[in-house]
Amino acid sequence: MRPTTTPTTGALVTGASSGIGRATAVRLARDGVEVVATGRDLAALAPVVDACREAGGTARAEVLDVRDDAAVRRVVDEAAARHGRGLAVVHSAAVVAYGHFEEVPPDVLADVVDTDVLGTVHVARAALQAFRRTGGGHLVVVGSLLGQIATPYMSPYVLSKWAVHGLVRTLQIETRDRVGTEVSLIAPGGIDTPVYRQAATVLGRHGSPPPPVRSDDAVAARVARVLRRPRRLTHVGPGNPVAVAGFRMMPGVFDVLVTPLMRTLGLSTWTGLEPTPGNVHSPRHPAPPDPEEHPVTDRQLHRPRVSRTVTAPAEAVWKVLADGWQYPLWVVGAARARDVDRSWPEPGSRIHHSVGTWPLTISDSTVVEEARAPHHLVLTARGWPAGEARVEIEIVPDGPETCTVSIAEDASSGPGRLVPMPVRQAGILPRNRETLLRLALLAEGRYREELADRG
Repeated sequence: MRPTTTPTTGALVTGASSGIGRATAVRLARDGVEVVATGRDLAALAPVVDACREAGGTARAEVLDVRDDAAVRRVVDEAAARHGRGLAVVHSAAVVAYGHFEEVPPDVLADVVDTDVLGTVHVARAALQAFRRTGGGHLVVVGSLLGQIATPYMSPYVLSKWAVHGLVRTLQIETRDRVGTEVSLIAPGGIDTPVYRQAATVLGRHGSPPPPVRSDDAVAARVARVLRRPRRLTHVGPGNPVAVAGFRMMPGVFDVLVTPLMRTLGLSTWTGLEPTPGNVHSPRHPAPPDPEEHPVTDRQLHRPRVSRTVTAPAEAVWKVLADGWQYPLWVVGAARARDVDRSWPEPGSRIHHSVGTWPLTISDSTVVEEARAPHHLVLTARGWPAGEARVEIEIVPDGPETCTVSIAEDASSGPGRLVPMPVRQAGILPRNRETLLRLALLAEGRYREELADRG
C-alpha cells in the first residue's frame, strides 16, 4: 500500500467496550490520538474512557450499535467533520456463536450476520463516503484468521468473517486510486479477550482461545503500526500462516485434524452450560468464572498437544487414570509400578515407578499436581538424572459414549531443558500418540466389559 502522508489525529473505534476494541482505544489515546470509543453499553464504555484519559489521551464515549446504519453515518460524519483527513475508523465490533450449524437458533445466526457482516458494511460505507468528502482517511477492519480458514462449531462467525475479508479486499481494489484513502485488514488468531465467554453457545461449553494465544494489546499495537504504515493484510499470531497453509495446501489433512483440535483447544473443558444467546442480541458482560467451580487449567501454557477420540465416556478414561497400578500399561517408557499411594489420583499423591528398558531402568516417581475428575489431570513425572516433565491430560466429552483426550508434555527441569523445544517435542509427540492409543484401548476395553456385565 501507499505510505500515508496524513498523520492520524482522531480515531473512531467500534466495539470499544472490551477486548481488542478497548485495547486499541487505550493504545491510540496513549499515542496522542483523540478517541471516540463506541459500543452498545454506555456503562461499559465509561471505564474505557477513564483508561484512555489515564494513559494521557483524550477520549469520549458514544453509544452505537453498528446494525443501525443511520446511527453509524451520524457518528462517523461527526468524527470526520472534526478531524478531516486525519480520521481513522477502526472497526472491531463483532459477536460470536458456538454450535453445530443446524442447531444454532435462526435468530442468533441472523444477528451474528447482521452485526459482523452488515455492521461492517455500514461502518465501511459511512467511512469511505466521509473520506471522499474530506479528501482521505484510514479504515482499519479487524477480521480474523477464521476469515481465511474454517473450523467446526463456529459457522455463523466463519461465514461472517469470510464475507468481511471479501468485502475489505474489494474495497482495497476500489480505493486504489483514491489519494489519501487507505483500507487495511487485521487478522488476529487466538486472542485472549472476553468474547469467548460473551458468545452465544448451544454446545454446553464456552469457547476458548486456541493456542498460540496473544493478548488484545498485541492486536492494538499492530493497529497502531498499520495506521503509521498502511498494509493490506496483517496477521496477528505466529500460528496463522501455518493454519492458512494447511487449510489451502492440505485440505484433507486439515479436515481430519481441525475437529479434535477444536474440541480440545478451542472449547472450555467444563460442560453443562445452558444454551445462551450471550451478547448477540444485546450487550452482556458476564462475570469471570468461579475458580472453584470452573478452575482455570494450566493449559494456558499452551505446550504442543496430541489428541485422540475415544469411544468411551470421559468417566471410563478417568477410571484408567485413577488406577495407578495400570500406569505402566498406558505410559510409554514406564517399566513397572513399584507402589501407588492409596489416595491416588488426589493432588500430592504419587506412583513410585521404574522407567526405561530392563535392565537399564531408573526408579523414581510421578506426583499429581492438579486433578478434577473426570476432565483434568496434571502430573509431574520424575526420572532423575534425566530430569522432570510436566504432563497435562484433558478429557472433553463429545457425546454420551465418546470423548476427546489430549496430552501436552514438556520438560520442566533437568538436562532436558537444555534441548531446544522443537527437538524435545520431536521425541515427545510421537511417544504421546502411542500413549493415547494405549489409554484408549484400555478405556474402550473396560467400558465394553462393563456394558456386557450390565447385560
